Amino acid sequence: MQKNYIRQNQMGNVMHEKTAKSILSAENGMNIYRGCTHGCIYCDARSSCYQMHHQFEDIEVKINAPELLEKALKSKRKKCMIGTGAMSDPYLHIEENLGLTRKCLEIIDYYGFGLSIQTKSDRILRDLDLLKSIHKKSKCVVQMTMTTYDEKLPETG
Repeated sequence: MQKNYIRQNQMGNVMHEKTAKSILSAENGMNIYRGCTHGCIYCDARSSCYQMHHQFEDIEVKINAPELLEKALKSKRKKCMIGTGAMSDPYLHIEENLGLTRKCLEIIDYYGFGLSIQTKSDRILRDLDLLKSIHKKSKCVVQMTMTTYDEKLPETG
């Protein structure tokens, strides 16, 4: 697995690219990015059990994610839901420049698979056209997490 450091963002976080060997988990989960800059104190993805070999705030970019996803979806015998965003937000600030999430959504749409996507970012609105198209062909579930400093705001759920 090749790693190359590519840049530092405005917050000083290092982002590096990785040539990954696979993109889908056994449960059809997809993480294009590993790590996160949101800084949520409740985040389970920070756990050492996930064997991340870099600081969590430094983003590892699976630069070949679209190619790996297309290869994986071509070989699937049955359509299923592809899940993303459970471990790392697919709409981190670097997505604006890299566009890997959008490319992967285009592939999911093209092959007619469903999607379950989680994010904290309004950057998802950029891909509303693809989310609607995926939903028409299969099913698309969008989950958003919103946090607030207002402790008086009632919890729902």
